[in-house]
Amino acid sequence: MDSYLNHLLDADQLAAVESVERAGREERRTLLNARKEQSRAVLAGAELAQPEETRAIREDPHWRVAPPPADLTYRLVELATPATAEAAKGVLATGADVWVADLEDMLVPTQRRLETAHRVISDVAATRTGDARPGVPTLMVRPRGLHLVEAHAQVDGEPLSAPVADVVTFLALNGQTLADNGSGPYLYLPKLETWQEAAWWDSMLGRAEEALGLSPGCTRVSVLVETVQAAYQLEEILHVLRERVTGLTAGRWDYVFSYLRTYGQRPDHALPDRDSFTMNTRFLRAYTDVIVRTCHRRGVQAIGGPVALAASGPFDESVAMTHARVHRDKARESKQGFDGAWALHPGLVPVVRTPFEDRDRRVGTDAQERLREGGEVPSGTVDAAALRDVSSLPGSATLTGMRTALRSALTYLTGWLAGEGTLTLQGHIEDFGTVELARMQLWQWMTHGQRFAEGPTMSPLLLDRVMEDEVALLRRRGAREELLAHAVTLLRESVVTDEPPAFLSVRAYEVLLRLGEPVTEAA
Repeated sequence: MDSYLNHLLDADQLAAVESVERAGREERRTLLNARKEQSRAVLAGAELAQPEETRAIREDPHWRVAPPPADLTYRLVELATPATAEAAKGVLATGADVWVADLEDMLVPTQRRLETAHRVISDVAATRTGDARPGVPTLMVRPRGLHLVEAHAQVDGEPLSAPVADVVTFLALNGQTLADNGSGPYLYLPKLETWQEAAWWDSMLGRAEEALGLSPGCTRVSVLVETVQAAYQLEEILHVLRERVTGLTAGRWDYVFSYLRTYGQRPDHALPDRDSFTMNTRFLRAYTDVIVRTCHRRGVQAIGGPVALAASGPFDESVAMTHARVHRDKARESKQGFDGAWALHPGLVPVVRTPFEDRDRRVGTDAQERLREGGEVPSGTVDAAALRDVSSLPGSATLTGMRTALRSALTYLTGWLAGEGTLTLQGHIEDFGTVELARMQLWQWMTHGQRFAEGPTMSPLLLDRVMEDEVALLRRRGAREELLAHAVTLLRESVVTDEPPAFLSVRAYEVLLRLGEPVTEAA
């Protein structure tokens, strides 16, 4: 193994990485193949449903998850940012309760950036304690998902799986330090689809703890509910992770992306512009309802999803409007029963916090605690019809929305290849999750020949004409020609195709490997 990991880990820790990888490799392959088989079944007309073989788990009203550690009991606001030195430095000043250091959608996975990210995380971990103190954020790390690889390191001639690379490195560098300081290693598990995948993560964590000499079960996790498939198996996912899990979090934009990946071929599941549908629409309300119900039934915290809005600069009318939109969204979530929510922009932390604090003052934190302990809550039955129902979505597909989706995807991909994991575009914070949604909307409109509200019909010709305009705009703004050309190819090939890639991030990573370290990479 010859990679950035050699700069971070000693020989014993590198051996732990290799042993954990070997132990879980075949099962990981099986799980990824199962994803493909399920996708083919849905494409052939099958519907997602709760597994019959796990009915007894859902119908058993008695089991609960393990209580959370002290420093994860107060999670009104979780600030998610790239795992960079700049972000880490600013987090303390925000008043967030949790810092989610993102290694997946917000960080470009070059060797230098990954090495720097782990060093930043280690610096923060050395200062954490187990006290649940308002204004002192608890550290959580979001590793890369099951579908991604770390091609900079190989084990037995094959690329290392990205989740093993991220998790074992994090635990090796920080697990004992965090435990000694009264805290612990906490993770956010991304893009789970089934309870079997949750079991893979649980086993992988157990192996890593054993290989590194950490206390069994010391690694606690929260789960990002980012896929349609997972919404049908939340009870089972919690049951598998019941000794580790501390929360379920609504990953709204990744969830809509998953919805398009799952049902995009069906013309009756076409979605309007991204800004047209809100969390009050039936299929998204059903999704968040099942998260809250499941969490309250099993004694785990429910965390609301982020709004992809940015608030920066002087407090003018546009910033005030952003604050108002975020406040309304969080007020809805607090009323719905969420315990807290994510923020993506430091300036929105106090805005996100206010509705939850107001709710707790009004009804008392004891009321929320009784729900988490399993008070009067509905059963674990999922309303499959509601989860699929997009018939009542307001708004329509528009040429403006198509141009916005194209612009955000093209601009982001060009910046990503240059080393930038997030960008702010037209008041929205874009990361790879929002770009995956944008390109899948473009693909769906292309596949069904969508007629836009302004009159034109989506076609390869229209896509190319609009793309020419956006490419010219990016050139005027100084985009590097080589990177722009790669971005155009990546985007067009994922839109003008019968079978879009499951994850554009996989193909973009392949391009990134060919390019090498971006010239803009920070030292």
